[in-house]
Amino acid sequence: MNRERWRYLDSGPLPGATNMALDQAILETHTRGEVPATLRVYAWRPPAVSLGRFQRMEEAVDLEACRQLGVDVVRRPTGGRAILHTAEEVTFSIVVSSARLGTRGVMDSYRALARAIAAGLRTLGLDARLVERASSAAAGAPAGEPACFAVKARCDLVVGGAKLVGSAQVQRGGFILQQNSLPLRIPLEDWRRVFRRADSVPQAVGLWQAAGRQAGYAEVAAALRAGCEQAFCVELAPGEPTESELRRAEALLTEA
Repeated sequence: MNRERWRYLDSGPLPGATNMALDQAILETHTRGEVPATLRVYAWRPPAVSLGRFQRMEEAVDLEACRQLGVDVVRRPTGGRAILHTAEEVTFSIVVSSARLGTRGVMDSYRALARAIAAGLRTLGLDARLVERASSAAAGAPAGEPACFAVKARCDLVVGGAKLVGSAQVQRGGFILQQNSLPLRIPLEDWRRVFRRADSVPQAVGLWQAAGRQAGYAEVAAALRAGCEQAFCVELAPGEPTESELRRAEALLTEA
């Protein structure tokens, strides 16, 4: 029996603004039915802070520290708190319809996608689970804490109580873009320089520490791909962004 085919994109390292524009372009083209559901894996060059869609830049990051460190600042199309993305991270987005997931509501879709991500992490020897319902969005951190990995929210995957994957969504007309950050290592020194009010201890763990070994970008990307294929009973066929997506991403960069 032939399995449904989704698209798999491995973009490698790109500038932060390009990464955000491409994710949004994929969502728009999938909404129009031009491309299948898509898993895109990517990295960041140079490092960047991505701000949540509604987050106030001046309250979240120290722009002078970012300039000194060579860290770009970009805004995500999804919500949530700021994330410092470095070379030691695997970032991935999933674009799919809620109808295909069979979900109703935001948390239901987070749970469905978390099952796929957790399946991939199991192949790396990690038992990741969604934060328990009883955990608050700001458990153990100040209410104004700007950094995503300083808090645990109900949409996040944890290992042994420590946050491993940070996720944020935007939904448009029944179509979902979920962006996910999987740090291989938590860059604590840069974190404390970049984020304002970053004196709290991160409630997070990098993949290398959690797994007790150094898994590289390619191995992690392959695991995430396998997890999605297993959880959704699909084949993720390697592809490239379409000309329409590239043009739209370029237009978004021009508009920014």
